[in-house]
Amino acid sequence: MSGATETGGTVGIVELVAICAEMRGRCRAMFRAIGQWVPQESDPVAQRRYAIASHRHAWHADLWDERLPKIPVDAIGVDSVTILPPDRWYPAALDEMIADLDELEARVDPMLDPSTVRVITLVRADLVDLRST
Repeated sequence: MSGATETGGTVGIVELVAICAEMRGRCRAMFRAIGQWVPQESDPVAQRRYAIASHRHAWHADLWDERLPKIPVDAIGVDSVTILPPDRWYPAALDEMIADLDELEARVDPMLDPSTVRVITLVRADLVDLRST
């Protein structure tokens, strides 16, 4: 994951701002990128799959936005998504996000921040499901 979670140890409130902002940005970028594929896809099965994935990524962005602590800390920048053919970019992007969520989950104290743990669990399950389709 980017610099947002490289410090190690339990995630603090200030670090959580950066993590939530980064994950929200990544999900929004995936929503936009995959959403562009829908009208360009001629196969109805693939078109449906892309539409479902795009909507899920938009929802995930909303979940991360809701977890974003409302304290005045500058949000980190988010790398823009590199647009490659879907079969090259998307599976790798999903794998990277799943790995980042696994790393983050290990650092979040479930007793201190159960809401973030629930978001991680839900988003990770969706990403694994999207990866398998």
